Amino acid sequence: MSDARAYHEAELAIARSPNDPRRILPAIPAGARTVLDLGCGAGQSLIGLGLPTSTVAVGLDLDVDALALGATWTNDVRFVCGTGASLPFADASFDFVFSRVALPYMHVPTALREIHRVMAPGGRLWLVLHGPGIVFGQLVAAVRGGHAKSALFQLFAAVNGAFYHLTGQLMRWPYGGGRYESFQTRRIIPRLRHMGFTDVEVEPAPHFIVRATKGSIS
Repeated sequence: MSDARAYHEAELAIARSPNDPRRILPAIPAGARTVLDLGCGAGQSLIGLGLPTSTVAVGLDLDVDALALGATWTNDVRFVCGTGASLPFADASFDFVFSRVALPYMHVPTALREIHRVMAPGGRLWLVLHGPGIVFGQLVAAVRGGHAKSALFQLFAAVNGAFYHLTGQLMRWPYGGGRYESFQTRRIIPRLRHMGFTDVEVEPAPHFIVRATKGSIS
């Protein structure tokens, strides 16, 4: 069994175990008929939520192998290959959009604008984001383990997170791949409001949770 498959199967087991402390999943709003998981992997979260068959559940990810694996697990999820920078969906397509620790690996402002575009008016957003401790912990682990390339990239992610905190801008990893990894802080809240989200709430934790509603762009 490949490491990737083992990882996805372990995540599915967590998603299906309501009492597992590692299980962090959203409460789907009543009346949400269309749901998007951005950065879905193999669809573990959508499967673990046990959505009604009347709900249109869509999972989007760049990893075609993960999507193919998910398609062997369920027929109740529509799997789509794509990126947060250019969501392949029409405006106002989804009543609920969520993303578990995928946004930190994207160009956050672009992905948030795309999320806002594809959400229906009054639609709800739920995000799990990286706090600074996550990135700095990975940096320390890479340094202690003697993994020079990983340490260099985690140093970039730490600097990028600080730059985003201060300026609202992100730098792209200069050595290819179009990577933008960063951490987030509570300063994302006013930025969400400027992008047209309302009722913005944050639950601080090592991974912190953000909830918001789609309003109008001012």
